[in-house]
Amino acid sequence: MKKAIKSWSSDLKLLNKIEREIVSTGGISVNYEIEFIGINEESCDADAICLRFYAEDKQKYVVGVYDGGIQKYGDALVKHLNEYYFKGDENATIDFVICSHTDQDHASGLCTILDNFNVNALVMNRPWLYIDDIFDKVNDGRITKSSLEKRLKEAYPYVEALEDKAIEKEVSIYEAFQGTTIYNSLKILSPAKDFYLDLLVESNKTPLSNNSAMRDNLFTRVVNAVKMALESWTNEMIRENVTTSPENEASVIIYGDMECESFLLTGDAGIRALNIAIDYADNIGIDLQQVKVHQIPHHGGWHNVSPSVLDALLGEKVEQGTTPTKSAFASVGKGSDHPKKMVTNAYMRRGAKVFEARNFTIRHQKGTPDREDWSTITPLPFSEAVEDWD
Repeated sequence: MKKAIKSWSSDLKLLNKIEREIVSTGGISVNYEIEFIGINEESCDADAICLRFYAEDKQKYVVGVYDGGIQKYGDALVKHLNEYYFKGDENATIDFVICSHTDQDHASGLCTILDNFNVNALVMNRPWLYIDDIFDKVNDGRITKSSLEKRLKEAYPYVEALEDKAIEKEVSIYEAFQGTTIYNSLKILSPAKDFYLDLLVESNKTPLSNNSAMRDNLFTRVVNAVKMALESWTNEMIRENVTTSPENEASVIIYGDMECESFLLTGDAGIRALNIAIDYADNIGIDLQQVKVHQIPHHGGWHNVSPSVLDALLGEKVEQGTTPTKSAFASVGKGSDHPKKMVTNAYMRRGAKVFEARNFTIRHQKGTPDREDWSTITPLPFSEAVEDWD
């Protein structure tokens, strides 16, 4: 018997009821760690992140996963969790798994997580749940709701596979829309449901009106020789009004309040989603400029951030030589040309040390035990030579 799939309602009263029953833990201590998985072998860029924080009323760590990368990263994440979080516990349980969006380099490896651990909740959005909301935008009269569901599942196979795996494992699935709170300490800032539906209509993967003219080759990683340009601390070359795909803009943006400090996970979000997250955070009294730990969107790609967005997220530029007060992390594959140097420079100008999880896993921790076999790493340097847009 397949277990019914649940969803968090956007209705506040029902949402609060579900939070109390499903995800509420009570007080959270200052002890937490967040880790960006890196593998020392050739692969594409991929995000696989795990974290845990101590819940005092439960007298245990709450364990979460945000994205699982491609299969190689999923395997590495399983090994890492078994070695450092669960230490051979046969009943190891992950409290929540978040799939930021539909792309393979974020979603594919999560099936491995569900195969190897008990999972209490899977948090993700599935386009085919909203056919009734978007069907009036279908631009082909031959398409039925049933055939549209089939098309959407074919267009987003990694999320469909994850849904099938969750049903097989009897893992409850929850929507991931703005305002949802997870374990009292994690808040979803984007996407709002209306924004998510607009993105489905825009996507060139769906047979709907108003499809975006963007094509995948706009975002293809350049692996040949790249022309270089010169930057200085006062000369910034990232641009306003850059665009990324609707799928990237649909990324689930997470604000984590660990009391001692806060973090922001962004997946592959672009400037539209980031602006929505910024506005929503401001409306509910969250100052994102106080966030100490940032995931750099889309592995440090230059189509996802702009000067104004970074000013709002991190604060305005500081004087060169100012001691950094924040940390920013990019997950990249071995041999990748990400993160873009002009992007890492932009974070540094706004008071952040920048690290890349390229060949090894990076851990940021507050109050959790040190690991004897781990050592500190050096942040990336400021680069005067950056990739040219032309």
